[in-house]
Amino acid sequence: MIIADQIGRDPYAGSTADQLLDHVDIVAALARREVLSRFGQNIVGYAWTYVAPLLWIGGTYTMFSYFGRRAPVFTDMVTFIISGLIPFIAFRLVIGSMARVNGSVRGLVIFPNVTKDHGAIAMALVELANACVVFIVVASLNFVFLGNWEMENPFQFFAGIALAWMLGASYGYLFSELALINPTFQFIAGPLLRPAIIFSGIFYVANELPEGMLKVFALNPILHAVEFARDGMLFHYQSRVADPGYVLLWVAGLILAAWTVRLARRV
Repeated sequence: MIIADQIGRDPYAGSTADQLLDHVDIVAALARREVLSRFGQNIVGYAWTYVAPLLWIGGTYTMFSYFGRRAPVFTDMVTFIISGLIPFIAFRLVIGSMARVNGSVRGLVIFPNVTKDHGAIAMALVELANACVVFIVVASLNFVFLGNWEMENPFQFFAGIALAWMLGASYGYLFSELALINPTFQFIAGPLLRPAIIFSGIFYVANELPEGMLKVFALNPILHAVEFARDGMLFHYQSRVADPGYVLLWVAGLILAAWTVRLARRV
């Protein structure tokens, strides 16, 4: 009932400040609805949200240990892994969330003030929070049980996570608009990015790549976000490729493409 009351108000009535607050209330209500829908009957339901990211991290650690792979910079293995995987997790989680936004908002058509953009922002924010929780859990375990902790520039590290998250959100948003034209687009957004895990600097650092290979890999915007975050976390690493401006250009281009698709669909 509280959620219905929040999203039932007209966000376009009143002063500009009142309108902004009403939009914030709608997004907050939809985010709360998303969280509650995942909880199900108990907290175990929401815990499944973290299973896949934790398996990625654990699987990467196991693979590195099995093949004798060592961190390519002076740091412990867990810290190296999460410095690259946490931004990538933020990127992938939000893409999966955007694939559900059309169906999620469709159930709220009884509230004409709720738009798809409200739902997209709410679901994206939930995934950003989830990525941060994964980082806190793994970094805390690394510190408590292994005594390892490293964070040179917290602002830059979390800015790198935010860049990866914005890139994933804008990519997923574009495909959610395309899915309104043809539902097939909803199912290909994720598979199209499966090779990205190889070209995104998760299992290596960009500085160890040959110059010719680095020029090709640097075309991938997620590599820049990962490297920017890693540069902020690790004391003994300074990336020679991280460019946050390049990532923001991709974000802007993807959003512009999504708006273009929306306008073309309405013509």
